Amino acid sequence: MVDREVRLRVGPLKLDGQVPFRPSYSFDLPQRGGVYLIYDLRGCLYIGRTDDLYDRFDTHHDYSHNPQLRYALRHPVGVIDFAWILVEGIEQMDLERRLIRDLEPLCNDIRYTTCKET
Repeated sequence: MVDREVRLRVGPLKLDGQVPFRPSYSFDLPQRGGVYLIYDLRGCLYIGRTDDLYDRFDTHHDYSHNPQLRYALRHPVGVIDFAWILVEGIEQMDLERRLIRDLEPLCNDIRYTTCKET
C-alpha cells in the first residue's frame, strides 16, 4: 500500500490505504467502516461509504449495483485503484458528501452542492 494524498478544494486529504482493484488485493482491506474511492486515469469514478471495506470491495468487483460503474470497470483507462479513509458514524456521511462534491466522480448518481437547501 502507498500513502497518498488527494487534493480537494478544502485542502489535502490523507488516505488510509490504496490497492489495485483486483480480487487478489481484497485481503489488504480492513473489515472496518469508511469512505472509499474507485478511480483510474479518467479520475474519480465512484465514491461510497460502507461499514465493511473488505466486503464492499468484493461486492463492487463481483457485480456493482451501479450500471455506469459496471461499464467503467469493464472498460478501464489504465489501472483501476481502490482507496479508502477509515471513518465511522456521522463523519462517514459528511466525508462522503464532501468528496462527491469536490471530486465530482463520473459514476455517482447523487451530486451535492456547496449550498444547503433550507
